[in-house]
Amino acid sequence: MDPEREPSEREHAVWDRVRRAATGMDHHRAKAALGEARKAAEEGSADGRTTPDTQTELDEWERITDVLADHAGAYDPATDPFVQGQLAARSDRARASGRRG
Repeated sequence: MDPEREPSEREHAVWDRVRRAATGMDHHRAKAALGEARKAAEEGSADGRTTPDTQTELDEWERITDVLADHAGAYDPATDPFVQGQLAARSDRARASGRRG
C-alpha cells in the first residue's frame, strides 16, 4: 500500500474486523485463522481471483501472524506497533486538515 494514501473506510472496516477476531489469539491460533481465511477465499472465488476485501483480510491475517511469530503472548491491537502507527497518522491528518479548514 502507498504510505501517502489514506486507506479507505472499507479497508479500515476489514482490518478492524480481523483485529477484533485476532484479539487474544496466540501465534498458532492466528496461523490457523489465516489458513481458514485462505481456504474461504479459494472456495469463494469461481475464477481463482480474490476480491479487494478478501485480499485485505488475508494481508491483515498474514501481518498479525508475522507479528505473533516473535511474540510469546496473545494479540492485542493496543500493543501492535503498526496499529498504533496508523492511529497516530490518522490523528495527525485529522489535526492537519482541521488547521487548513
